[in-house]
Amino acid sequence: MAELEKKVEKKLNKDEGTVNKDIETQTSETEDNTDAANAFDITERFKRQQQPQVKQKELIGVTDKTVETKRLLIFMGLCFGVAWLTEIFSIIPMYRSGNAEAIQEAANMVSQLMLTPALSVVVARIATREGLAKSGLQFNFTEHKPLYLFGWFGMTALTFLGAVIYFLVFRDNFDPQMGNFMTVYSASMADKNVQTDNIDIMAVYRTDLLIKIFTAAVLDIINSFGEEWGFRAYLLPKLYRKFGAVPSMVLCGFASGLWYAPLVAVGYYYGNANAGFPIVNILAMCVFGTVTGVIYSFLCLRTGSVFPSVFAHSAVNVMMSQATLLTFDGGNYFVGPAPTGILSGLPFIIVAALCIVSMKKHPIEVQDKIK
Repeated sequence: MAELEKKVEKKLNKDEGTVNKDIETQTSETEDNTDAANAFDITERFKRQQQPQVKQKELIGVTDKTVETKRLLIFMGLCFGVAWLTEIFSIIPMYRSGNAEAIQEAANMVSQLMLTPALSVVVARIATREGLAKSGLQFNFTEHKPLYLFGWFGMTALTFLGAVIYFLVFRDNFDPQMGNFMTVYSASMADKNVQTDNIDIMAVYRTDLLIKIFTAAVLDIINSFGEEWGFRAYLLPKLYRKFGAVPSMVLCGFASGLWYAPLVAVGYYYGNANAGFPIVNILAMCVFGTVTGVIYSFLCLRTGSVFPSVFAHSAVNVMMSQATLLTFDGGNYFVGPAPTGILSGLPFIIVAALCIVSMKKHPIEVQDKIK
C-alpha cells in the first residue's frame, strides 16, 4: 500500500512538472511576442531608452547641493556680469552721447541683452553637464488651459484695469484725442518730411491697439523668453529647493528687477528728475520686478512650463506704454497709467498677493513639476 502511494505521488509530481514547463514555455512565447510587437512601437522603445537617462540627470541636477550651488553661481555671474558690463561700458555711454543714431543703437543693444539670461542658462547647463533635464520647455496647454489663457490675456486685462484706476483718480489727465502723442508724432514725421493726418493716426492707433489685445502675448516673445527661461525656468526651481515656494518667488522677482539697475540708474526707464534718483528708481524697478515676477513664478511653478510666464511677460512689455498715449503729460512711471506706477499697478499687486496665498495653501514639489 505504501509502495502504491509512492507511485501515485511520483506520477503527480511528474505531471505537475510537465504542466509548469508548459506554462513557462507559453509565458516565454507571450513575452517574445510582446517584445516583437514593441519592437515596432517607437514610443515604447523611446520611453525605455530614456528612463535611465532621466533618472541620472535628476540625480546630477537636484540631489547634489554643491553642484546646484555651482550652477547658481555660474548663472548669476554670467547673467548679471555680462549684462551690467555691457551696459556700463557700452550702452550707457552711447545713451548719454546725445547722438540720435547712437541712442537708437543703444536701444537695440538693450533689446538684444534680454537674451542674456537664456544664454547664461545654456552655458551653465553645458558647463555642469545638466543637459535639458527640468528645463521647463514642455507645452502642456491641455492640462493647464486656465493658466495659459491667463498668461495670454490676463496681464493685458490687468494693464487696462490699472489704467482705468489711474484715470479715475486723475481724470483731468485723460485725453481721448491723444493730443500730446499727436504733437510728438507729427513733429517726428515732419523731420522726415512726411505729411500726417490726425484722423488717420487715430484710426491706425485704434486698429493697432485692438490687434495687440489679442497678440501682445507673442509680439515680444523672443525677449520675454530670454528673461523667463533664465529667471523663472532655471533660477526659480533652484531657489525653490533651497528656500521654499514664497521666498523663491519673491527672490526671483527681485533679482529680475535688480538686473535692470544700471539702465535705471541713468534714467532709462523712470527718468532722472525725481527726488532720490537713482536709488529710488532702482528700488521702484525691483518692486515692479518682484510683483510681476511673483505672478510669472506662479504660472511657471503651477504648470511646470515656462511658456505661460513668457506670454504674460510679453503682454506686459507690449502693453506697458499704451495708456500713456491717452494722457496730456505722458503720465508718470511712479504713479501711472503704466503698470509700473503705484496706482496702475494695484491690480498686479493684488493678483501677486493671491498667488502667494494660493502657493502657501497648495504647495507643490517643484522637482515633480519642472521637467
